[in-house]
Amino acid sequence: MDSNQSVLELSVAELFQQDDYIIPIYQRNYAWGESEVEQLLQDVWDIASKGKGQSTYYIGSLVAYKRDANQYETIDGQQRHTTLSIILSVLKNEFSTTLPDIHKLNLGFDSRPKSVQTLRKLFNEPNRRGDELEEANIRSAYEISKRFLSNHIKDIAQFSDYLLNNVRILRVIVPEDTDLNHYFEIMNNRGEQLEKHEVLKARLMSELTNDDERNTFASVWDACSEMNRYVQLGINSKVRSHVFGSNWNHIPQSFEVLCQQVKAESTDKQVRTMADIIGAPQYHAKKVPNHDVNEEAGTFGSVINFSNFLLHVLRVTLKKDIPLDDKRLLDTFAEEKPNARQFALDLLKCRMLFDRYTIKRENDEDWSLKTLTLYERKKRTFSYTNSASEERNQQLIMLLSMFHVSFPTLVYKHWLNASLHYLYANSTESGDVDSSEYTAFLEKLSDRFFFGRFGQLANNAEHTDYLDLTFADVDLHKVELDRTYLNQGTGVQNFIFNRLDYKLWKQLKQGKSFSGVNMDYIRKRVAGFSFSFRTSVEHYFPQNPLGSEPINKSDELPIGVDSFGNLCLISRHNNSKLSNYLPTAKKEHYEKATTVESLKQIFMMSYDQWGVGSEEGLKNIADHETMMIKELSTRFV
Repeated sequence: MDSNQSVLELSVAELFQQDDYIIPIYQRNYAWGESEVEQLLQDVWDIASKGKGQSTYYIGSLVAYKRDANQYETIDGQQRHTTLSIILSVLKNEFSTTLPDIHKLNLGFDSRPKSVQTLRKLFNEPNRRGDELEEANIRSAYEISKRFLSNHIKDIAQFSDYLLNNVRILRVIVPEDTDLNHYFEIMNNRGEQLEKHEVLKARLMSELTNDDERNTFASVWDACSEMNRYVQLGINSKVRSHVFGSNWNHIPQSFEVLCQQVKAESTDKQVRTMADIIGAPQYHAKKVPNHDVNEEAGTFGSVINFSNFLLHVLRVTLKKDIPLDDKRLLDTFAEEKPNARQFALDLLKCRMLFDRYTIKRENDEDWSLKTLTLYERKKRTFSYTNSASEERNQQLIMLLSMFHVSFPTLVYKHWLNASLHYLYANSTESGDVDSSEYTAFLEKLSDRFFFGRFGQLANNAEHTDYLDLTFADVDLHKVELDRTYLNQGTGVQNFIFNRLDYKLWKQLKQGKSFSGVNMDYIRKRVAGFSFSFRTSVEHYFPQNPLGSEPINKSDELPIGVDSFGNLCLISRHNNSKLSNYLPTAKKEHYEKATTVESLKQIFMMSYDQWGVGSEEGLKNIADHETMMIKELSTRFV
């Protein structure tokens, strides 16, 4: 194989078996988080697990500049190459996978010794104790990959073989006389390509028979596509009250009636064919928002994008195992062939319910759960009010954010699909849902996900699929927690910690006291807790303590420092910063913070003694673990 070819297709194995690659100093640090790493793993897993033999999966391109013989400067593709390096390190060290003729990682960094050191350590000795600094994002990606693959341990060999031999990357070598500065400028100013959902819109509209239908479909689609504001504000203000009723919350029930309601808007619309869109895609970028300039719409950050939302709507209405992978959007709709008129109606209904009963980030600040409210005396004036009573609204925000941060990757938003399915089936024409019943549903969904995925099953039975947990009547009342899922150290799943923190928060809000802990200490801090994207499992008493002996395995703590009682979920930044500090130093640091990352951690901090140094310190870990497992395993009433 001639490695000097300007364009070369390489398997992952070939990529790492030959040549070296350097990331120049002017490129940003490794930045992929949980959603990107899990998405890559899931994409490869989906194809590998289907047993498609020699089918090929293309992972993208690697653009490079030749520096020297067998050494290249990476221009584009750093994030993928680094992530592949991390995944190979996990396979080698955590699952004893043989990597044929791959004896080292061939990725380096100019003037970034911490990144080089972290990658080398992860490939050679990931669990080696030491106080050298690590690149937090790289270490975090290692733990994310380890957790993901631990859930598919029976098929690791199949996954590894497919990854090494069937996953391909296209390496492009730029000419030697390339002006790299100009090349970067071109890359950073690429024009926007036509998105898949825009192509899908044109395909569905081609099924409609007249301009009224096409204008109505386009109005609904465009309004729904703007995920950062409430859908009512995307409909022309002249017909808004006709479409949504006098209070703007009526859900349209008929596409034919909807066409009549939107018809007044048609003179301002231009219906565009597929040829129009493809011939002049820049037109879309200049689309004028369809609302009055004097409207203050507010800014609401959505938990998903529009393409993913389309797949949720299709899954809710068909109740089929529709993949929530927006890269397969066009193929999925081509296979299912939904009726365009009915889909537009379902899309609008789901979007109205989504806006009202799914959390958002309001103005880039806290989580919110609000309803668009029209003032009675001034019909053109609106505001945003809580979707339920203040206490119930807070509880719903906690539940929904607990699910969201536990499953940040779009393809894993099964909880959201279950929520939308419930809302779709139980809402009135005015968009109302009983908030107490909705809360109970979400709590029971937490039970189903927990015992369905982490339950102790007889005869090595397979865990319940998320589709069945969402749509089927699965009886899990007799299923108990399989504690092996808690004995995985930093591999314990995020959802387990988040479910526990929600249960602790609810108990504390209801005034419950826990024995053996300092309740005054805990109650003073519970108000500062909210769910955030925490991806790092911390040992409260560290693995490599500074100035102390480590925790050894014992009858009281059979797996030693990795005991669930000694673990909590926090942000990567804090874990990297404080990883080897003793509990007293960590406690002093966290007590100065205005927010609380982990209620489980607050419980641990309430003990005076923790870990090595006294018998009481080790006993407290064991007692805390017993208390937490009991709370975690208790079902919602």
